[in-house]
Amino acid sequence: MKIPTKSGEKVSPKEFMKRWKQGMKDVTPRQMGVINIFGSVLVLSGVLIGLVTTFLTKTWWLFIILIGSLFLTAMSFLSTIQKQMMLNEFEKQMKGGSQDE
Repeated sequence: MKIPTKSGEKVSPKEFMKRWKQGMKDVTPRQMGVINIFGSVLVLSGVLIGLVTTFLTKTWWLFIILIGSLFLTAMSFLSTIQKQMMLNEFEKQMKGGSQDE
């Protein structure tokens, strides 16, 4: 069984996993931040949908648990955004830009 790559080349599962592992090692902190933000948005949307559903079905115990989860997920999301902003600022300074730009 061959697995197609983005370039259209077909590789064996062993070669695919080797390339995938190398790609995961080469992920930059900035790329990881974007991935984490996207993941947090998905989790937040799932929690919000769960809150609406449990409110409409009057499953109060689950509604209360989801409110706690919403708080924790929102704090994690804000933390990730702050880290991403700091990385962007650090990258700008490393390139010779000023803080005011």
